[in-house]
Amino acid sequence: MWRWSGNHSTPDQPATSVIDEGCELAGRLTFVGTLVMNGKFHGEVDSKDTLIVGEAGDIEADVRVGVAIVSGRIRGQVTARERVELRSSACMYGDIVSPVVVLEEGVIFDGHCKMKGGELEVAQKGS
Repeated sequence: MWRWSGNHSTPDQPATSVIDEGCELAGRLTFVGTLVMNGKFHGEVDSKDTLIVGEAGDIEADVRVGVAIVSGRIRGQVTARERVELRSSACMYGDIVSPVVVLEEGVIFDGHCKMKGGELEVAQKGS
C-alpha cells in the first residue's frame, strides 16, 4: 500500500487511492478515505475525507472535502470541513472556505479566504 510520507502536521497515513503522474481525468470525482492526486484532474471533487495533492498534482475543479493538503496546483474553489494546508510548493488560484487554513512560506495564493467554524458545518450538512 502506498503511504503519504509528509513530515509536517500530517501523520503517516495510508492512501486509499492514488492517481499518479501520467493520469489525466475529467468529470465528477468522489472517494472514501485518503486520495493522493499526482496526476491531472478537471471537473468536480466531492468527499468527506482527505485529499492530498502532490507536487505533480494539477486540479482544475471545485473541491469539497474534509481535509485538503496541497503541494501542487489547484484552480477553483476549495471548501473543507476541517482544514486546508497549502505546503510551500503549492499554487492556489481560487477561494478557500475552511475553519482552519495553514499556509507555509513560499505558497502562491491568489484568491479569497473565508474561515468559518459552525456555519460551515451546518452549510455542508444541508448539502
